[in-house]
Amino acid sequence: MKHAELLAWLAEPADFAQGAGLYAQLGGSGVYQQLFALGETGYSRQVLVAQLQLLAGPVEEPAEVVRPLVVPTPDAGVLAGLRTQLKACRDERSHLHAQLTASGIRATVRCKLAHRICALTDQVQLLLAHEAHLVAHGRLPGPVATQDVTDAGELRRRLDNLISLRAKVRKRPERAAELPGLEADIQLIREKLPLR
Repeated sequence: MKHAELLAWLAEPADFAQGAGLYAQLGGSGVYQQLFALGETGYSRQVLVAQLQLLAGPVEEPAEVVRPLVVPTPDAGVLAGLRTQLKACRDERSHLHAQLTASGIRATVRCKLAHRICALTDQVQLLLAHEAHLVAHGRLPGPVATQDVTDAGELRRRLDNLISLRAKVRKRPERAAELPGLEADIQLIREKLPLR
């Protein structure tokens, strides 16, 4: 019966205390039980889920079940913008390359051209990486906006960090302009988190 409860909790790991109770009932490390007794943090939630998954054992799925690969659709406008920048960088680099090999050019000018070509090459590599990330994940690299985060553990981690930052900002009058934004983010996360 406990195994069924364990699988049900792993399917939707919302209640940390219930998961910690399951871990205590099904056995396991006393060190982890002490960690879970301290309360929920982003780290303790990750450890709890990992340990309960180990206790649950491997989940066998029927061989005929094939899960489709979900590839997010990138924003066409952002992708087009990246490709336009990429083309402009490559065009400028090609033009500078032709000038670099021209006869009668001074060494100082040649050095400036070479430095610009190197900078453009770095920019091309960065744009190619951003394009690959956009195609693979449907968004540009970087932190996910709070309104787009759905993972409760990540939301709790961000909430803890924002509350700590708010306390620091309140002590610094020169940073008072940051408070409304912090308060808005804290309120948004509290609305998104399930009630405990």
